[in-house]
Amino acid sequence: MKLSKQVVTCILTFISVNALALTHLDGKMPYEDIEASPITIVGAPKTTLGQDFKYPAGQPLIEAFNIEIPVGKKTNLHKHLVPLYIYVVSGDLEVDYGSKGSKIYKPGTSYIEAIDWCHIGKVSGKAPVKVIGVYLGEKTPDQIKPVACTSPN
Repeated sequence: MKLSKQVVTCILTFISVNALALTHLDGKMPYEDIEASPITIVGAPKTTLGQDFKYPAGQPLIEAFNIEIPVGKKTNLHKHLVPLYIYVVSGDLEVDYGSKGSKIYKPGTSYIEAIDWCHIGKVSGKAPVKVIGVYLGEKTPDQIKPVACTSPN
């Protein structure tokens, strides 16, 4: 039986890709039949504006939200008093940080939102933005809710 050069190349490629998976060179960390791939957090271990942060003292309160911004809509001018981890699921998220400029976050991007800095989030493109937001706050007082701002920074 004679194999074509293309078939041999495909077989060797398949073997080498699987060998990489077995040796963890592809960045995946298997646990039994479960795979976990690290998600890079842009700018870590600082916020997206380069701010240092620490976790609030007291009894922790962690809350996660699915957040969707429809095309043509935007958030109110607001700020967060606690660390907020954002993962952009779909759509292009544009965040205007006032005097620090605007940033556009693409799907698959994750970052720690600015703390105590007024900003507005909106869609940058033709598709709604879907993000997962994980707030790392303190139970008393409840610090999870964004705080309205009267003017940009």
